[in-house]
Amino acid sequence: MNTLGKIFVFAVMIMSVVFMSFAIAIFSSHTNWQKESERLATELEESQAERQAKESELTKLNEQIAASEKDREQVVAKLETALQQKDVELADLKKKRDAEISDLDKDIKELAEAKDERDAAEKLVSELREEIHGLQENLKGSVNRGAELAAELHQAESDLAMATERKKQLEQQVSNARVVLQQNGLSLKRPQTVIPVVGGVVTAVADDLVEVSIGSDDGLQAGHELEVFRADEYLGRLRVVSVKPDRAVVRVLKDFARGIVQRGDRVATRLKLDS
Repeated sequence: MNTLGKIFVFAVMIMSVVFMSFAIAIFSSHTNWQKESERLATELEESQAERQAKESELTKLNEQIAASEKDREQVVAKLETALQQKDVELADLKKKRDAEISDLDKDIKELAEAKDERDAAEKLVSELREEIHGLQENLKGSVNRGAELAAELHQAESDLAMATERKKQLEQQVSNARVVLQQNGLSLKRPQTVIPVVGGVVTAVADDLVEVSIGSDDGLQAGHELEVFRADEYLGRLRVVSVKPDRAVVRVLKDFARGIVQRGDRVATRLKLDS
């Protein structure tokens, strides 16, 4: 039941109470009916006037209710519009939040990658430090070795200067000796037929070729012959094929072979050479 119905019920109740009062008054009084009728007519007019006032008030209330309903509808429309706007704003905020979360996840991933890169860089720096330390130690050793080599080079230069000076002196002496020999009809060259008295050992054997431990520095020349022996056993004769400063290659002369030549056997240009 709406407000208008309540008002009508209230008005009907008032009218009922009024008519009931009239009835009771008529019933309870035995006065002049004409006066009573006039009085009732007056009360009826008053009641009708009051009813009209109530109806007028009811109309105003209905108008106010209608205005209130219209205002309410306007307020509801405004609220619905505001609610829709808030829904749009909420959707935008949700999208923005999702975008920020995505950016945050990306930043976290980049941060993790940066951390891994930093750890790798720190490991590389540590390895480089160790390598640099090792290089510094090597450099220190190289510097020390360089100083030693510089000292040795300085000593070698001093020795070379002394040797150069000594060479000049010896060359001058040889030149003077050559002049003296030429004045006496002699020469510095060693005759090819002279065989030096030297001895050595067999260092290698290959078929009829043998390598010995003496060479041109000992005065040995190609064509010279050597005797080979083991203790007191004579093994044969060898002829020089090629010569180097510290060794020579000789061939076994089969006509003089008395045994098999082995590594470690003694050789000499004279059998009576002391071992």
